[in-house]
Amino acid sequence: MKRFNTEQKIYELGKVKVGGQPGETPTFLIGSIFWLGQKMVQDANKGIFDAQVAENIINTMHTQSDITGVPFAFDIVGTTDEAFGKYIDFVAKHSDAPMMLDAMSPKARMAAADMVKNMGLADRCLYNSVYKGVTDVELAKLKESGIKMSIVLADNPKDTTLEGKMAVIEEALALADKGGITKPLIDTCIPAFAPDMGTAVRTIPIMKEKYGHPVGLGSGNVVTTMGWVKAHVEKTFRKGCVTATNAIMQTMGANWLMIGPAEQAEWVFPACAVVDAYIESAGADLDVKPLSEEYPIFKMFL
Repeated sequence: MKRFNTEQKIYELGKVKVGGQPGETPTFLIGSIFWLGQKMVQDANKGIFDAQVAENIINTMHTQSDITGVPFAFDIVGTTDEAFGKYIDFVAKHSDAPMMLDAMSPKARMAAADMVKNMGLADRCLYNSVYKGVTDVELAKLKESGIKMSIVLADNPKDTTLEGKMAVIEEALALADKGGITKPLIDTCIPAFAPDMGTAVRTIPIMKEKYGHPVGLGSGNVVTTMGWVKAHVEKTFRKGCVTATNAIMQTMGANWLMIGPAEQAEWVFPACAVVDAYIESAGADLDVKPLSEEYPIFKMFL
């Protein structure tokens, strides 16, 4: 853990603060809901789902955040315009937490951006995502929506080294700015479990030092792609591997993490809170103080 020399920006999204020096704000967790294959989703194209299960997941996220002091957002995963509309409306009515608009299809992402603009929700939404290669049409729609925060990918399929990631992020940040994004969250793009996955982790403090923006990545898909874990570790005990993965990212300076399914909240939130408490405690040696008494270290010791 280190104190960064460059100014570390802190961005607000709804009631959440994300970014800053290690120890100033807790890790911002983004948990997926309505993801493809989730048992409660009965028809992903029409957006038909079990409302009681969805409400339980939402309530659990809030409860765990209240207990731990760890802030969060819902990663709303939609495949069609119809489904997105139902998902966004449901989450907005049952929670005041930030919402991330997430889809593989640019068409669906743009439709979701339109929806939150019309629903008056743009100020609590973040976009997933802006990257090298995003079209001018999508950027124009994003700017029009009024959304100010987006994941910005350091994704370079041709070169996954540190140098490759640094080579594309400048352009990706410029594209985000063109799309009206004033609160970028840099994603160092960890691949599926592979020998080069550590590069994305090493990139975290380097990106933070250079740009000062909040930096993080999607930790939720790493353990699920580990063939070794699947072969040798029972499903119940794989939680330990996930916990270790998140902790590594946090101690390297990650301000935010996409943790995978939101229903993991009951064990992911406490684990992340414990690591945050260590970081917040160590911050005292670096003249860094938590910005709120609602953060993990105070939940545990006051």
